[in-house]
Amino acid sequence: MTIEAYNAIKSPIKKSQTHYKILPKAVRANAKADFCIIPLYEKLKFENCEYSLTLCPVMQNGQGKETVVAVRPDKDGALKFSADIGPEQEYNVYLRKPDGERYSDIECFNIYALNDDLFSLRPYRGDMHLHTYGSDGREDALYVVSSYRRVGFDYMAVTDHRNYEPSVRAKAFYDSFGTDMALYHGEEVHPPENAVHMVNFGGSFSVNALIESDKEKYYAEVREIMKTVVDYPDPTAVNEIYMYASCKWVFEKIREGGGISIFCHPYWRVGNGYYISDRLTEYILKKKDYTAYELIGGYHKHEIDSNELQLAKYAELRAQGYRIPIVGVSDSHGCDRNDLMNWYGTIVFAKSTALEDIKQAIKDYKSVAFETVGGEMPRIHGEFRYVAYAFWLLREVFPVHDLFCSAEGALMYRLSIGDKSVIPALDALKGSCAKYLDEIYGKTDF
Repeated sequence: MTIEAYNAIKSPIKKSQTHYKILPKAVRANAKADFCIIPLYEKLKFENCEYSLTLCPVMQNGQGKETVVAVRPDKDGALKFSADIGPEQEYNVYLRKPDGERYSDIECFNIYALNDDLFSLRPYRGDMHLHTYGSDGREDALYVVSSYRRVGFDYMAVTDHRNYEPSVRAKAFYDSFGTDMALYHGEEVHPPENAVHMVNFGGSFSVNALIESDKEKYYAEVREIMKTVVDYPDPTAVNEIYMYASCKWVFEKIREGGGISIFCHPYWRVGNGYYISDRLTEYILKKKDYTAYELIGGYHKHEIDSNELQLAKYAELRAQGYRIPIVGVSDSHGCDRNDLMNWYGTIVFAKSTALEDIKQAIKDYKSVAFETVGGEMPRIHGEFRYVAYAFWLLREVFPVHDLFCSAEGALMYRLSIGDKSVIPALDALKGSCAKYLDEIYGKTDF
């Protein structure tokens, strides 16, 4: 099967996702659940005979935990059945039909059981660090946003270097048409004499502009913060203490604006070394003045060691007892002439794509960083529970979700170049992804 260039998870859609519906696909753990399997095409209609369904927990494979259910099609041709679901994990559902004295396999469906806290949330995929013509990117912000929607992203912000305005323009434009893509203001913040890069995602004002409007005030406030830094590993490293204090000031301003502050790519190698010291990186990470650590950053293939170091530092600090909120980002500088777009991102488990819900999910450690470098199958990073769930989502939920996003993204592109004839079609698509997720989580009748 040919894999489309704009498939966010780099894997084909399975027949069990496009030719059948099993509803719901996500259910409550340790509870009884009602299911319905519906063939979507005439050739797949179920025969009037008894079928066998076997539910097998993936994490307890071979432990005698299987459940077998016998069922016949109802008058509408669907297979409806109930089953007792066990602990939180993925379950294989094998559908078989009689074949003489034996059964032959028809299809394997994959469902997920979730504890109540996670079942009440929804998965959303986003990118929180990327660039456009507004700084050193290769395309217009409107084109970039439509391209991200076309590959299946649910939320994003343009975060140009020292430039807040492109994100304002993109958000105002698409929000005026009420698209389902959640857009936020953003910028990459570069304080004077501080090499550390930080992202302001969703803040209500520009931190770069705040610095430029009154540098004397900025320096004075940073100097006051420096006085409070009494435990830096090397008290003679005044430049590093200044950079830490500057970062703390920026993180505080982003928080005042209601945004999500991101500590960016600490192991970015520039020339002969990393652009900030490991000592400063570890100090910033331990102090946790930021909202999120850029665990997976937008590195090209020859720079993958930088992500590996960021992962290793995360693992080391976790082993020391530091629990760190994480994101993954592309740091893309182009959609069509840059490898990074769609290679990296974040999945949050949140109530919605509202900024406060995304922020709360990250602060509650309910996020994972994913990477699909150069067409490879996904690698997902974060806490075990969410990683296991995210792999299932990328395989079983997002492929069809991305079809709806792709349709909207194509129309958003045409809108961005002035074709307002697509507005009725765009209006007709509104809510498609939300409706699809409602089906997945059983919020619809069958």
